[in-house]
Amino acid sequence: MVVLVLATAFLMIFVRNSYYSAAENAILSRINSINGTLTVSADMPDSERTRILYRMSEEFTEKDKFEFMFIGTNGKILATSTGFMPNDDMHMEDTFNARAALDGIATNVYRTQMGEKVLTATCIIQPSIDNIHAIRLVTSMEKVDGEIAVVGAMAALFFVAVIAFSVMSGMYFVRSIVYPIRSIEATAAQISKGEFGVRIENTYNDEIGQLCDTINNMAVELGRSDEIKNEFISSVSHELRTPLTAIKGWAETLNHTQDPQMVEKGTKVILSETERLYAMVENLLDFSRLQNSDMKFTKEKMDLVAEIDEVVIMFTPRCAQNEISLVYEGTEDIIPVYGDKGRLKQVLVNLLDNAIKYTPAGGRIEVSVNNDKKNSLVHISVEDNGKGIHKEDMEKVTQKFYKGKGAKRGSGIGLALVKEIITAHGGEFKVESEYGVYTKMTFTLRTIRSMKGK
Repeated sequence: MVVLVLATAFLMIFVRNSYYSAAENAILSRINSINGTLTVSADMPDSERTRILYRMSEEFTEKDKFEFMFIGTNGKILATSTGFMPNDDMHMEDTFNARAALDGIATNVYRTQMGEKVLTATCIIQPSIDNIHAIRLVTSMEKVDGEIAVVGAMAALFFVAVIAFSVMSGMYFVRSIVYPIRSIEATAAQISKGEFGVRIENTYNDEIGQLCDTINNMAVELGRSDEIKNEFISSVSHELRTPLTAIKGWAETLNHTQDPQMVEKGTKVILSETERLYAMVENLLDFSRLQNSDMKFTKEKMDLVAEIDEVVIMFTPRCAQNEISLVYEGTEDIIPVYGDKGRLKQVLVNLLDNAIKYTPAGGRIEVSVNNDKKNSLVHISVEDNGKGIHKEDMEKVTQKFYKGKGAKRGSGIGLALVKEIITAHGGEFKVESEYGVYTKMTFTLRTIRSMKGK
């Protein structure tokens, strides 16, 4: 508003000066023209000059715009072109100023006794003609002031329109942005306090609406993550409690027995459960390192087939113990890849452990290797005919801490860890399954030409 007031004030000053300057130039142009005619007749007799002066007064063509006056040597008005003798002797400043001016011309603006604003211009006659000392033109400034008033009114209307627009746009801004943002802020504050069930009522079809949808989706995901976290804590607590209970129970038993067979059996159970705890903790630590980009990979040229053979041999006794048929058709080809032996072996261990966990006695697990030499890719699959995965769980089985319907013991990060390791090797991990029929997990890596060189 301050800027608008200042701009309007400067505009009106500029307009007034422009209009008054134009009016002053117009009246000076007329009086200079008259003065030029009188200067040309300076050498003529006074009678002739007087006749010329009166003829000019009578033939003055702009009497509707200007009033022609004769000023005497005493500074009084002698005659006018309208015949009306104004009593404005107190406003003769232009006559006095013209006497002091070098060119003998001066102007003045004042209000008459009737209240009309006029502009005057006086020109001193050199030399004087009889008793006529100067000529004077007078014009009304009412029309000029009227034009200025029109411009002022338009400026005022513009001022009011801008203020009204500013107020309306401000109110619209407040209602359409500030109020919704405050509502969103309040809801976000609730979400930040753990109230993941709150939602923002979205009635907007603009960016605010998109923001509401994003925050609502965020609340859904946070709630889901919170549920997964709680399930994970519960699951891990249960998983830790089971081996710890077994270890504690057998430790107490061994503490009170001297039976060699009991000692041997208890020692085996304690070692087995300790290895299980160790594997679980390692998986958790590895996944944490991957998430924080702290896991170090020692990549080198390696024969992937050799690592697969080693893992299959390691799991063969366990499959036999669980009455599961482990089928693996090895290949005599060397399939060189660039990767971390330990981490890729961990991938195979996790996949086979997962397959054994969900394959019943009498079931079958098949490990296959498909070397796509044309595209320099190798596909390694672990397929079982176990219980399979529910359709609604397919897209989530590789998410951290997620445990689908009918999931057995575990932390829920095995497949998530597999996916992270394969992704870190520039590969791809894919899960296929039909509930009650089969599950097939495949990871793909890029092969290199040979094992030679660094």
